[in-house]
Amino acid sequence: MIAAARLLGGTGTVFDDRNGDGVREAGEPGLASVAVSNGVDVVLTDETGAYRLPDRPGARIFVIKPRGWRPPVSDAGLPLFYAQPGTARADFPLVRSDEPDDLRALVFTDPQPSSAAEVDYLARGVVEHLGRRTEFAFGVTLGDVVYDRPELFGPVNRTMARIGIPWYSVPGNHDLALGTPEEGAAAAPFESVYGPSTYAFHAGPALFAALDDVRPLGGPRYIGGLRGDQLEFLGNLLRLTPPGDWVVLMMHIPLFSPDPSGTQGFRAADRLRLFGLLKGRQHVLILSGHTHYQRHVMHGIEDGWEGKEPLHEYNVAAACGGFWGGPRGPDGIPVATMWDGTPPGYAILGFSGATVSLDYVPARLPADHQMELHAPEAVAPRQGYVSFYANVFNGHDGWTVEARVDGRAWNPMRRILGWDPAYAADFLAQDSASVPLAGPRLPDPVVCYHLWRGALPADLSMGAHVLRVRATDPDGRVYSSQRALKIVQP
Repeated sequence: MIAAARLLGGTGTVFDDRNGDGVREAGEPGLASVAVSNGVDVVLTDETGAYRLPDRPGARIFVIKPRGWRPPVSDAGLPLFYAQPGTARADFPLVRSDEPDDLRALVFTDPQPSSAAEVDYLARGVVEHLGRRTEFAFGVTLGDVVYDRPELFGPVNRTMARIGIPWYSVPGNHDLALGTPEEGAAAAPFESVYGPSTYAFHAGPALFAALDDVRPLGGPRYIGGLRGDQLEFLGNLLRLTPPGDWVVLMMHIPLFSPDPSGTQGFRAADRLRLFGLLKGRQHVLILSGHTHYQRHVMHGIEDGWEGKEPLHEYNVAAACGGFWGGPRGPDGIPVATMWDGTPPGYAILGFSGATVSLDYVPARLPADHQMELHAPEAVAPRQGYVSFYANVFNGHDGWTVEARVDGRAWNPMRRILGWDPAYAADFLAQDSASVPLAGPRLPDPVVCYHLWRGALPADLSMGAHVLRVRATDPDGRVYSSQRALKIVQP
């Protein structure tokens, strides 16, 4: 669909493909002021739609989709916005496409199937529950599309295509050939299917930049970070992006330390260089995956971010949850609860005016099922310091979580760091089973960053009571849950 011929340097035309056939014909004009890149340099087309890029051997030339236009897509829903490596001339067709300010997009990360059976889990356990959803502008997977099985890229792509929207992907460590520290060889399996591993496009009020932030170290080892050419590309792109626009960075490995020990997961020097490029911008959001838990991080001065407001990074929970592990439900699909107690699912990114919403949807639960409660079923009378817990899957410091028993006054709960007791109980129950699971176990518990604790009143009367918890998000939306408990004599 992209016409190409070999010439010296990177040249070509971006044109209005009015009949949508991918070929430029009479009456299909060139498009001016459209950005085109070779992965480092970014140039704008002239008034005829023509562009010329510096020659960079082996580079992939790609168009940076402008707002109100879309590139062609493959039968599997993959946007065709790039030329093959070594292509010196590439003509890029674009088709007009309305993009309102109130844009919504689907965000997946870590579907990570290692077998055809797990592709089926993805299809039946996530995609079928989502259904065909063409009201979304696009979808993106933030890495680990597969689990070291590049032959599954095709089946996964066909599964995601059922949603019916253009679908982008960012490489994760399990999508790369990490046996070599050579960047090009490591990225080859991913790029042979999805095109460039670092690219960008405009949609609605935002610039979306996909950054391959997995740096191979040889063998199975890797670390999060960005190459100099990627930072140069982003800098060149930002110079062409108005300072008031939203900038959304999409990557696999998060910028923060992935565990409380402070182990370096992303190179600190690269994070500082990235923050330097973004300095002065008021509307920046970072989307990441990789951890198989859910967390919102507000980067501040202690992290090297010097903006007036904290820089929000949303580390999205995995579509495969806890690595497709745990006991199977009636449908034969593993419960796959993540090690922080979050059920598998996906996020919805929304723009409405000047605000951004980040909603989490548990894949096999009602959309308003946003927390899990843990409390004792029975407590002795006049017993104090009996704790109960609320795991609010999408919670962070911007949420308010309160509880009450029966009709008493609402009292705030306290956010803590610790294992989710309900998940820990399910994990430990595996050790008591006389027959092991047929598939993977639930993974070991980790610290939950969205866990709240409260204490039951010590003066509850004998008999049955109801514990209620409500969680209010930063936009004022309220989610609630409840469970029964009783006060009985020992």
